[in-house]
Parts: sequence; C-alpha cells; structure tokens
Amino acid sequence: MKISRLLFWTVLLFSVVSLQAQDGSPSPYSFFGLGDVSFKGTAENVSMGGINTYVDQVHYNINMPASLTELKLVNLNLGLSNNFIKIIDKTNQQWFSAHNVSYFSLAFPVGKKMGAGFGLLPVNSSGYMVYKKTNLGTESYKGDGGNTCLFLAVAYKLTGHISLGAEYQYYFGYLNRENYWIPNSTLNYTKENDFLDFTGSTLKLSALYKYKLAKKYYVNAFANYRLATRLSAQYRSGTRVITPLPGGEETVEYTTNADETGKINFPMQIDIGFGYGQTNKWFLGTEFTYKDLKNFRNPFYDPAYVSYKTGTGFKLGGLYIPEYNSIRSYWKRITYRAGAYFKNTGMNIYNEDITDFGITFGLGLPAIRGISNLNLGFELGQRGKVTTHLVKEQYINLHIGISLNDRWFMKRKIN
Repeated sequence: MKISRLLFWTVLLFSVVSLQAQDGSPSPYSFFGLGDVSFKGTAENVSMGGINTYVDQVHYNINMPASLTELKLVNLNLGLSNNFIKIIDKTNQQWFSAHNVSYFSLAFPVGKKMGAGFGLLPVNSSGYMVYKKTNLGTESYKGDGGNTCLFLAVAYKLTGHISLGAEYQYYFGYLNRENYWIPNSTLNYTKENDFLDFTGSTLKLSALYKYKLAKKYYVNAFANYRLATRLSAQYRSGTRVITPLPGGEETVEYTTNADETGKINFPMQIDIGFGYGQTNKWFLGTEFTYKDLKNFRNPFYDPAYVSYKTGTGFKLGGLYIPEYNSIRSYWKRITYRAGAYFKNTGMNIYNEDITDFGITFGLGLPAIRGISNLNLGFELGQRGKVTTHLVKEQYINLHIGISLNDRWFMKRKIN
C-alpha cells in the first residue's frame, strides 16, 4: 500500500473519531438556533476574510462545489481549529477556549471536465455553561451538541469559462440542554433536561465563471444557492428532583415534560462573489451572503425574546505570492493572505441585532518537496455588545489546514 493511501485512511479514521468528540462553542449565543456557526470555510478561505471566490488547481474549496472542475490532483483536506473567546458582561469578563476538527474532505478530478468530492464537517456547535447566583440559590445552564454535515459534490465544466456544480448535504445532530436549580434552603436540587435529535438533507447548486485576460490576469465570479429544507426532529424533556449523596446522586422524583416529534425549518442561503487577480501572483475578491433566517424556526426552543431576520454578510480578502516557483528562497514561495468581514447574523435578542465583524490573515506554507502544504489562518473579531441581557465577545481563532495532494489515478507510463 502506498504511503499516501495509508495516510488517507489514518486521517479519515482520526477525523471521524474527532468529529464525534468536539468541544463545542463556549459562546452563550450557541444556546440559540441549532448552535453557533462552526464551519466558516477552509483555513485558506478563512484567512482571506472567508471569501470563496478564489480557486486554484490544488485546493478544494469546500464551500463552492463548482470549483471541483479546477482540480488537477487528488486533494485530501483536514482542518483543525483553536478558538479563544473573552466573554464580557456588565460586571465580569472571562476567557474560554475550544479545540475542534473543522472539516475533512477528499476531492479528485474525473477526466478533463469533471470533478468530485465528499467530506464531513461540523456546521453548528454548542458547548456553553452559564451560572447565575441569587439570594435564594444558584441557577446553572449547560448545553452541548451540534449539527454535522456529510456531503457529496460533483461538478462539470460546461464551457471553457463556465463550470456547474451540485452538492448533496445530509445533516444530523443533537442538542442537549441541562438546567439546574440549586436552592440554598434545601439539600435537594432540580435538574431539567431537554434533548433534541434531528436529521435531514438538502441540495446546494453552484456556478463558477473564470475568464483569462491578457498577461496572466483573470476574473472570477461565482454563485451558490442552498435550498431550504425541513429537518425531522425528536424532542424529549424531563425534570428530576435529585438528592446529593457522598458517592454520587439519587433521583427522588422524575417527571416527563414532553416526548414529541416535529420539523425544524432550515434556511435558504445565497452566496455571490467576484474577484480579480494575476495567476500565481496575487488575487483580490469580495463576497456577499444572504441567509433567509426570517423563515427559520425551531418549535422546541422558541423563546419570546428572540426573533430572526434576514442574515447578511460582506467579505473582502486576497492573497499575494512573491515568487511561487522560486528555487533559492522558501519565503518567496509562501502564500500571504489577509481579509475582513462584517455580518448581521440575522438573530435579534431583546430587540438588539447581533452583529459580528473581524479581520483575518494567514500563511500558506508549501512543502519543501512536493505540492502539499500547510495553511495557517488567524481571526480577530468581536460579536454582540454589553447590555442588561447581552454579552460582548472578543475572540481569537487559529485555523490549521493540512492539504495533501497526489496523483492517485494517473496511469503509469513505461518507457
């Protein structure tokens, strides 16, 4: 067995196991919806403000299925993230962290005009823990879980400039919420547990336009359309009265609050981007995102103080390569990336729109030999603001992407 095959199966096994043991998002905002957004793009895309407009021949742009036609080699992608969040309210501020596998994918060319790819990635995650002390006792709120996507994509180059792609997405996940009430006056305490299990699927359609100009310059434009869908959900809720014991705890009383099924509206999303660049030298692109969150509804978690509106996002980013084929200088072959973004998340809490903005930068470090590389991305951003009911988050996210490339399906030529 070739080393590349062995490495592939090792990475696949590691990814599947790791995706089942995520830290989740420690943000209190991960309480809402189906959790906090986990996947923002590959490490190289995140480094450019999250734009998906840029495509090349060795990286699989997971967020744009039509880009598969540009691949010339088999591409194995693994992403890791380390997230550090400072949560600030009116009286306190505290740092939290989470470490997760961001994505796994495998993509390959099929002939000269087609490409295919598949993978697994966490779409949303939840991992918050909030305490509130009063004169009567302590309230505790804890949540974990999230939404994972298994996807399969294909693309076809319709003409020399236009490629079309489609991606089947299968979603599955759960949300587990535990609320405790520990009074000061008695030994017994109350624990309320809500568990939501859901599955569903949808389709993403994609188009890419790439036109070469004179002197190695080119323009890119793309559009994605993810169809809205309804996730099938099973909801169970119960309350326990618990007595703490030296060796653990004992349930004194259990009451079933709910055991029902239903549907969760999963929103439609449109992405449109445009870019201009010089081949193997530099690129500058922009992107606009529209998410129809006003039609999102989770009937099992529907607090009156939360509403959803249209979510929008604007991204700007690019890259620069001093000399991609330099023999003498490794530093000249490094890809330097930077960008920025602003998002209106579409979530409104206590009549306050939750916005998110940040700046990004990163490096693409090529292998000493070969065409694989290591991509590092950094995000510095802020979300929300401090009010009576809300918190402000300041975050630092580190993204690590491992991109391995090989010629698995090429026929050997014997002279």
